[in-house]
Amino acid sequence: MNDTALQSSPITLDRRLVLGELDYQVTAFPTDDHRIDLCIVSSDGDGHVVSEISGGISPADLPTLTDVLTSTLAGLIAMTQPPPSPVPSGPPPDRRDRHPNQGARWTTADDERLIARHRAGARPRELMAEFGRSDGGIRARLEILGELPPSGRRRFAGESPAGGPPAGAGSAAASTESAG
Repeated sequence: MNDTALQSSPITLDRRLVLGELDYQVTAFPTDDHRIDLCIVSSDGDGHVVSEISGGISPADLPTLTDVLTSTLAGLIAMTQPPPSPVPSGPPPDRRDRHPNQGARWTTADDERLIARHRAGARPRELMAEFGRSDGGIRARLEILGELPPSGRRRFAGESPAGGPPAGAGSAAASTESAG
């Protein structure tokens, strides 16, 4: 709205909003110096004033002032809120208690002991307790070590069921490289 429109049609805004326990009264009206006087008053259920802000605004400045007030008020909210709770690091305590070695690297000694215990017929629960790992972790390691067949492992085109390159792939690749 420009100054001419403001003078020719005086705007008066009188609005009441109730949000939660607070009652907001918003009043805006034109002034003789071509500005808008704005007053916002909030009061509690007993009628006591909680907040009050007022001032004169140039109609041309309304869009910019809207952005300024929005960012300023957002900053004030952030400054007056309690700091967020720290984000816990690591897995939840109940998971760490159940599998204390979850995510830890397997050592050569662990691999040798796992193979020996598996071949001796140790049950999955025994291996889980002994190695401090989940059943999936034990199974995955036994698959990597070749003690168990892959279970549901995704195969890529041309890959043999054992997970290696298909038979004869090495010689075909060598002949392609030498030809190129």
